[in-house]
Amino acid sequence: MAGKTILVVDDETQARKLIALVLLRQGYTVIEASSGQEALELTMQHDVDLILLDLMMPGMDGIAVTRQLRAEPRTAEIAVVMFTARGMVDDKVEGFEAGVDDYLTKPVHPADLTARIKAILASREPDE
Repeated sequence: MAGKTILVVDDETQARKLIALVLLRQGYTVIEASSGQEALELTMQHDVDLILLDLMMPGMDGIAVTRQLRAEPRTAEIAVVMFTARGMVDDKVEGFEAGVDDYLTKPVHPADLTARIKAILASREPDE
């Protein structure tokens, strides 16, 4: 999966930096955003393969970001993994209805995070 670009979106700097470090060590290119609006702007400037997106952020939350991504042809096919402390069934259902590909509840073990990301990216590879 080396060479894939992941956008990590979280308003909590420490959490974002920790996730970015885990992904960098796995060989991914990592871009960081601290808000939903910044994430949308970065998806227009970079070829992003997957977005790891926090649900609860000031301003535009992860659900609103996902809906905007899915509505825009250039970003509609980017894989989105919601990453949040909110793990109630209703929260997960709302995320999946908005168009996320997976939903992880914080805290998540780095091995679980990277395994899920690898599986999602592999499932989107064209068949040879």
